[in-house]
Amino acid sequence: MRYYNAGDFRKLRGFMRSGYYDLVLMENPIERRLLDLKATRRLHGRLKVIEVEDAQDYAIRLVLIGEKGRARLRLRMNVNESYPHQITHYSLQSLAAEG
Repeated sequence: MRYYNAGDFRKLRGFMRSGYYDLVLMENPIERRLLDLKATRRLHGRLKVIEVEDAQDYAIRLVLIGEKGRARLRLRMNVNESYPHQITHYSLQSLAAEG
């Protein structure tokens, strides 16, 4: 989140190379992930955690808010159980407006 919010996609690329499980990157390569995150950054700006919906040993689900337009997004992330706990699932989706 720190690299995303800073707009430092070079460092984010490096993090993805070491922090994501290899099979996950085969399904959705780093460059495609970076394009998606750059588009999200242009649309929503920096993101801030406003709620922890669920947190388990190896998974977390957060609600984030964007600085542009105040859109709400859900981030889901799982890591594998063995060290170094690489990311096995990551998704970021817009939440429908409530109410």
